[in-house]
Amino acid sequence: MTRIADAVNAYAAFAKLPSAAEGMEARDTPAPVPGSDFASVLKDAAKMSVGALKEAEQQSAAAIAGKADIREVVAAVNNAELTLETVVTVRDKVINAYNEILRMPI
Repeated sequence: MTRIADAVNAYAAFAKLPSAAEGMEARDTPAPVPGSDFASVLKDAAKMSVGALKEAEQQSAAAIAGKADIREVVAAVNNAELTLETVVTVRDKVINAYNEILRMPI
């Protein structure tokens, strides 16, 4: 969860930088901080999502083998379910935004 929060915070900090319209020259704009652009934020979030799903799978396999506490398994599966719902919601929003862009007149 920390990596997503770090990525979002870096993106927010980068968004608050003064723009060229506020008197800064384009060449004076600082280089983006790693993880500060939208693609990096999505990439980090996708990696975290896959990690949560793999963790739930490992916990479930350990529970079947009798090597895991049921509370840990339930927590991991619940986290994976929440992560999957979030990913689906973000995907739907991206598709809706793309369709809106396609409908814009040229």
